[in-house]
Amino acid sequence: MALHPIKVDAAGGEYMDAVVVKEWLKTPGDRVARGELVVVVETAKAATEVEAETDGWLAAIHVAEGAEAPVGDVLGLIADSAAEAAPAAPRSEASAGTTEAQSPAAVPSAASPSAVADPRVVASPLARRLARAKGVALADLTGTGPRGRIKARDVEAAATRQGAASAPAAQPPAERFGGEAPAPLSAPVLATGRAAPLVLLHGFGADRTSWHAVRGLLPSAVPTIAPDLPGHGKRAGMRAVSLDAIADNLADRLEGEGLDEIHLAGHSLGGAAAIALAARGRLVVRSLALLAPAGLGAAIHAGFISGLVDAETPEALGVWLAEMVAAPERLPDGFAAAALSAIARDGSREPMRMMARNLFPGGRAAFDVTDALARLEMPLRAVFGREDRIVGVPDIAALPPHAACHVLDGVGHVPQLEAPALTARLLTETVRSAG
Repeated sequence: MALHPIKVDAAGGEYMDAVVVKEWLKTPGDRVARGELVVVVETAKAATEVEAETDGWLAAIHVAEGAEAPVGDVLGLIADSAAEAAPAAPRSEASAGTTEAQSPAAVPSAASPSAVADPRVVASPLARRLARAKGVALADLTGTGPRGRIKARDVEAAATRQGAASAPAAQPPAERFGGEAPAPLSAPVLATGRAAPLVLLHGFGADRTSWHAVRGLLPSAVPTIAPDLPGHGKRAGMRAVSLDAIADNLADRLEGEGLDEIHLAGHSLGGAAAIALAARGRLVVRSLALLAPAGLGAAIHAGFISGLVDAETPEALGVWLAEMVAAPERLPDGFAAAALSAIARDGSREPMRMMARNLFPGGRAAFDVTDALARLEMPLRAVFGREDRIVGVPDIAALPPHAACHVLDGVGHVPQLEAPALTARLLTETVRSAG
């Protein structure tokens, strides 16, 4: 039997020395699975959702919500057995103990029996709007979402049962990939805020940390989530052999977190995945921003894809990373070495090679999202770098007539790295255009 620490060794990749605990997602005594999210911490720039490193039970919370802890400090403990898991008083933010922080153990989980008496109703924004429109009392419903969250489907079912006229959600759900139930979003995501979040999807060969520069420049009114794509980062073990599989995997994970409405932004392969995800209609996508998206035609820099997955030294990888940007000197010192270290740490090299063979066979994209993009009606913005040597600047006529389009001088394939301030401004304007 043993106790395993929950801690943050690096604050979301930032050079920070402390974090603030924003929310515990589990209470002492709760069962946790390896890879499941347990606590949200925040720095001055961003928030990070911390996952359990092992299966077990949450044994103790050492740092309460609202309290600050040094990076590397133990936030809580996970026990190997339920017998070892006993509620413990967390360290509060008050230095003299005059203000007691409420222990998460004292707050009933929405999924626990005692939560029935809690007057607070946990429901998604879409579910609340549907309930008002259909005259359904949310307090009478039992949610089927994570931790008892009431989702749109619960309101629709209740409306049908009570004989109310059934109306579809803003975008009707499509059939699930493979007929499987949604899987929980067990990947670490960088998340902030409570409103409909802006979901940031990275490109091939990158991971969620590629958005750090932009996320630090977004206003607090624009909450964000940056998940790893299948086969990448902490989700290297999730295999996806097609763009459809990537989109369905993301939809399952986002739905598993109780999300009904999102804003979407995607870069390169993440841009194609964003289009495919929006086209499914499983979530209400309020706005869509595309940065150098792949899939608007089959052309792609074949050498870049193979070089990215096969390079085994910083020098070899650096040659191909320099192709991404208009000015290679913009790449941070040690960028290639850090990228190789992350690939080795996450075990993502073979998954990326597999994805490269399936998604980019013969050096061309195996997917085309032009038709799917043409059918989308939400506010849409596309951003391209005039010096992009990876996918180039496509025919602007391929974009829907309502799309805003920006071609940035002096920028290559990675606007969020080469022009983070302008990228953050364009993403913010896209979100705000949805009202």
